[in-house]
Amino acid sequence: MKIALIHCPVRHMVFSENLRVVDEEFCLAPPISLAYVAAILERSGHQVILIDAHALGLSKEQALERVLEFKPQLLGFRVDTYQFHQTLEWIRFLKQHTGISVMIGGINLSLYPEESLNHAEIDYGIIGEAIEALPRFTQALEKGLDLRPIEGVAYKVNGKVRINPPLKKPVDFDSYPFPSRHLLPNDRYYSFVSQRKNFTVMVTSKGCPYKCVFCAIANLPYSERSPLNVVDEIEQCCKSHNVREIDFFDAVFFLNRDRAIKICKEILKRKIDIEWSCRSRVDLVDEELLKTASSSGCRKIYYGIESADPEVLSAINKRVTLSQIKSAIECSRKNGISTLGFFMLGSPHDDLDSVRRTIGLMRGLNLDFVQVCRTIAKPGTALDEMVKDKTGRDFWREYIAGETAPRQIEAPWTELGRKETEWHVKKAYISFYLRPKYIFMRLSKAKSPGEIYRYIKVGIKMLVFLFVSDTAGKRKQQYIDKPKSGRP
Repeated sequence: MKIALIHCPVRHMVFSENLRVVDEEFCLAPPISLAYVAAILERSGHQVILIDAHALGLSKEQALERVLEFKPQLLGFRVDTYQFHQTLEWIRFLKQHTGISVMIGGINLSLYPEESLNHAEIDYGIIGEAIEALPRFTQALEKGLDLRPIEGVAYKVNGKVRINPPLKKPVDFDSYPFPSRHLLPNDRYYSFVSQRKNFTVMVTSKGCPYKCVFCAIANLPYSERSPLNVVDEIEQCCKSHNVREIDFFDAVFFLNRDRAIKICKEILKRKIDIEWSCRSRVDLVDEELLKTASSSGCRKIYYGIESADPEVLSAINKRVTLSQIKSAIECSRKNGISTLGFFMLGSPHDDLDSVRRTIGLMRGLNLDFVQVCRTIAKPGTALDEMVKDKTGRDFWREYIAGETAPRQIEAPWTELGRKETEWHVKKAYISFYLRPKYIFMRLSKAKSPGEIYRYIKVGIKMLVFLFVSDTAGKRKQQYIDKPKSGRP
């Protein structure tokens, strides 16, 4: 069977936790989930193309040309909750012009399978682990077999959605084939903080055992790949795709300390020329671990710091201390590792005082980069449950079903208003990134003209965005406050 997988362009949404410029410029990452799907399909004997319309800047019409040239029997899309209707626009367009059946997958389908498939343009869905369900589904489709025995498949019978419960047994992560990066434009990808090309992302573990109330990953069981399997993929990236920088997208790369050290030592043993970054909690790192990581090419760690207020950290179930935060940043810098701090404003127990102290901590930690967001009720999180209990409505379910328009979601856990919180997010970015000393330091550490260009481009976009939005807000308020003339 010939199958075309399409990765659609995405736009900033009004309910996003990030500012528009952050969503647009922070990272252009390969669609690694679709690359895994492609690898599973190729291993099953199918012909596959993966059209990354986002990275290639393709219009719907240009993507359609590639689909028609390939002549597939099935179209595949990954859908997430935020971008569901944007992807649905592409599905609708390609379905109308080709008549080809459409298959979707992604974590959104696990949350809202019926609401997703109720859209007429979508024919099939793969829920949960794809490694067994996907080959069985495509085989049944080719041979016209019954779909009822296949776990993790959603489909329609006479217009009615039927959902087969997903596979419940644990899957060995090592049994997955490596993502089909040969189908991707690997020279196009970058992150705002990447310094070498080619750049890619990897996933070496899934899920997270911690229970932060703002994170949907907390609901997924933790599983990990073996060190040798991980380094085999790193080596393939370097030799076959000229990759020189990798960002590990794991929620907590250092969760299994022994495994992380074995990965680092195996990179050193094979003398792989690679630089890498990862995400970690501040309470999982120590001197020996960071020294070993640095020696194997770790150049950046993204730490979830979130807040300077102990009550806020407790309320979001973060369970870290300010001393652990400061120690992790200092130890990282000591071992030549840059740091990016993730911060959230408008969390449970946040008030003006705690927000100001968080911004103060951000400036005082000697971080290399920060990313600041509004705390929102992401689908499938404990905060989402809180909003549903408070409002009696499930916004995300209604949104996927097409019953409500995009809007900013209630935050009943804080007295800070939406506009007030967003203003402090902007203030945080300005106070951190627009320091003359910081700007000089950042430019002096750049390794290429391309990196300098990204910094300048994002800096200009940030300034324009902040100035225009603040000016527009002030003008709107002036209009509201202006005495009315009495004329219609």
